[in-house]
Amino acid sequence: MRTLRELAETYERWAADAEALAHQIMVGLDTQRKEIQVKQQESAQTLLEEAERLRQQATRLRETYCLPKAQAPEKDDSLPYSEAAS
Repeated sequence: MRTLRELAETYERWAADAEALAHQIMVGLDTQRKEIQVKQQESAQTLLEEAERLRQQATRLRETYCLPKAQAPEKDDSLPYSEAAS
């Protein structure tokens, strides 16, 4: 079973992964048709919003249970499509 600290760390990694994916989507917008660009911008915005929610949840866990913010991850819980996972 995971500790609350590990859960908060996982949320932070997932948030970073979501932001990286949103950045990759935005970089590729130049090569797409306008309709596809709009959909991809919406997807990128959704990912950034999810990243913000994950970070807020990690912060709430740390504040509620007085957990320190970890410096180095103990294991790789990154999303399978992220740069960090490759």
